[in-house]
Amino acid sequence: MNILQKHKFIFTIIDDTDDAFLENIKPIYDLLTEKKIFITKTVWVYPPRDNVSRGDSLQVPEYLEFIRDIKDKGFEIGLHNVGSGAFTRDEILSGIEEFKDKLGEYPKIHVNHSYNPDSIYGGHKRFNFLFSQIVKKAYPQYAGVFQGEDKRSPYFWGDKHKQVILFNRNHEIDDINTARFDRFMPYIDPTRSEYSNYWFSGTFAPNQWVFNRIVTPRNIQKLESERGICILFTHLGYFMKDGKIDQGFVERIEDLSKNPNGLYIPVSSVLSRIVAERRRRKQALFPVIPRYAKLRMELQHLWTRYKYRKIIRIDDYAFKHLKSEMFTGGQGR
Repeated sequence: MNILQKHKFIFTIIDDTDDAFLENIKPIYDLLTEKKIFITKTVWVYPPRDNVSRGDSLQVPEYLEFIRDIKDKGFEIGLHNVGSGAFTRDEILSGIEEFKDKLGEYPKIHVNHSYNPDSIYGGHKRFNFLFSQIVKKAYPQYAGVFQGEDKRSPYFWGDKHKQVILFNRNHEIDDINTARFDRFMPYIDPTRSEYSNYWFSGTFAPNQWVFNRIVTPRNIQKLESERGICILFTHLGYFMKDGKIDQGFVERIEDLSKNPNGLYIPVSSVLSRIVAERRRRKQALFPVIPRYAKLRMELQHLWTRYKYRKIIRIDDYAFKHLKSEMFTGGQGR
């Protein structure tokens, strides 16, 4: 029995919680529940305290009730830092315990939120030498910002991160088949293992413009023919406009739900199946990422970001700052 079992491909989403309010996110999860597509949703424990992001947190009773409800239905709840902005070590540790108290367990998955100072191996620290220097020079304003793994920092929580968080999302690719790009996930990164456990990659689709470009019938057919795994990251809080869910997203979710060859389970369940298959094959359960593979991932990551920022111009910067009528929006490309 392999990871796919009777299926031919796996499709799942990791949903960063930016801009997720009860009124604009519940209809999307109602749709996913109806179509039996179960994914991973991250949350904030505390309300945003910066001017960068918006969204509900576990401090909102109705939102907490919604999160508990979808968790009971089979969705996974992960952490997107304890909130958007600067949170001290004591606040972070208290927030993680509050997550457990309110949801019954610690998060298995953590995804760094944008430019939080408590990000774990964030920014240029995601990359090894050479590419790390390129990123640092390209974004000098963020040098020294990310301190979650720095014991000298007031934002340090690396020890707790190592203790409770199993999986972290790192590199990104412009391909529907995440597993073809990252055949080592979940893996150990030896240069970042002091305060982390295992890493995985994601297919880059931060908004509906990119989502609808990636999740096409042709690409799903490709994923199926490759017997692949898609772990796609996005922000579903962006996908509602004027009280309606993006039509392209609705169509793609309906198409997926009608495909009996797909398996639609949360991210940790996918990664756990990979580990179980390695155990069956008597392989290393969590391989150490080879340097050549890490280098290739970093190159693909930087190319993907450059492509969507500078060439196609439909990444989050464009989504938030440019007029939507310049693009085809929910109709895809």
